[in-house]
Amino acid sequence: MSDLKASVAAFCQKYAMLSPRDTVLACVSGGADSMCLLEVLRRLSAEMGFSLCAAHFNHNLRGAESDGDEAFVREYCDTLGIPLYVGSGDVAAEAKRRSKGIEETARALRYAFFFKIAGERDIARVATAHNADDNLETVLMRISRGTGLRGLCGIPPVSGRLIRPLLGATRAQIEEFNRENGVPHREDSTNAADEYSRNLLRHAAVPVLRRLNPAVNVTEMTGLLRRDEEFLTGLARDFLRENLSGGALPLDALAALPFPVASRAVRLFCGTELDAGHVEALLRQLESPDPAWSLSLPGVTVRREYGALRLGKAERSTFERVEIPLDRRVIIEAAGFAAICENIVNASGIYNSLTSFLIKRDKIVGKLSLRPRAPGDRLRLPGKPGSRSLKKLLIDKRIPRHLRDGLPVVADEAGAIAVYGLGEDVSFIPAPGEPAIKIEIHEKEK
Repeated sequence: MSDLKASVAAFCQKYAMLSPRDTVLACVSGGADSMCLLEVLRRLSAEMGFSLCAAHFNHNLRGAESDGDEAFVREYCDTLGIPLYVGSGDVAAEAKRRSKGIEETARALRYAFFFKIAGERDIARVATAHNADDNLETVLMRISRGTGLRGLCGIPPVSGRLIRPLLGATRAQIEEFNRENGVPHREDSTNAADEYSRNLLRHAAVPVLRRLNPAVNVTEMTGLLRRDEEFLTGLARDFLRENLSGGALPLDALAALPFPVASRAVRLFCGTELDAGHVEALLRQLESPDPAWSLSLPGVTVRREYGALRLGKAERSTFERVEIPLDRRVIIEAAGFAAICENIVNASGIYNSLTSFLIKRDKIVGKLSLRPRAPGDRLRLPGKPGSRSLKKLLIDKRIPRHLRDGLPVVADEAGAIAVYGLGEDVSFIPAPGEPAIKIEIHEKEK
């Protein structure tokens, strides 16, 4: 078997991963792959002139076992004099808060930690221990879910400052390197659990492929497919550069493109993650005779206007009325907004805002609530003569029709009091010293 250090050095050189005078942050869990990564990079650093440090993230998912992994990595790095940064997080609690899976949340938290350290310490490269077997499992996973060319490209060797020096090495090569060089590691007990999809593939599907071809390795295949993907994406970028003007994309020119280029062009144009179904729906819509259609996609709305495509913000759906208690501070979330509501004993100063309101408490009729607009809503805004219907005010403000039903309206049982983006009815603005309710409305980050 060829020398792993030499093959990793050649792989890094092929993809320009490592440069003298750079600092590389090795992400180390304590498992066999990451310990191999740390040792190989330690040896290469002496030859290539880059600096090496390490990072470990404790997910706190396996109790004493997780703490043991952290202690193991700390001791190993201390013995070798490798600077180590350690972070931790309550992955289970965060997954519940985000309504996401444990694996997805764990990955998000640890990568956020790694890149935080890299940013704070001006570290050029963040290295993970993904190997050729991981790449094979990833491709198989994506095939099982249905994928196109981009998915078949597998794990890229380089993604910005993220590098994967072991991506060309198999797990067998890594294990042999560790045995021959006395590199210790910790076993993660969850690696044996088949309830995780990747583990099931690793234990059931991959051995069958190995039986058919012991040398099975998708590294070369994914590299070739990545070149094809980059070429097609380049054609799509060229098309947008030549045709996109003032935010408008000529519909006829887009419709004339071959599907592999058109599908990539619309993904780039939309600037959001679209799956194959979304892309096909949009390309089918190009054939519609309707001169003014719109299509809602994740994070964006695409509209046809005068023979061209334009983008708008994602349509904000309406929401249910939420009561605002008058006796305590509360945070209300609805339709992509968050409203902070609290009592103010004595109003002070002049308060005039389009997103934050002081409401005269004694003027409120019945219950106070946050709701969508309703027929008959009217406001008399400061500096404007008389009251006007909310519909006309929104038209004058040029609020797009598809956003109007999602705008938060502060109202009592007699009608609208204030509207996000428009302002507050003058009759509800308190004089200095009057008791008031303060409501601040913010758009939530996407």
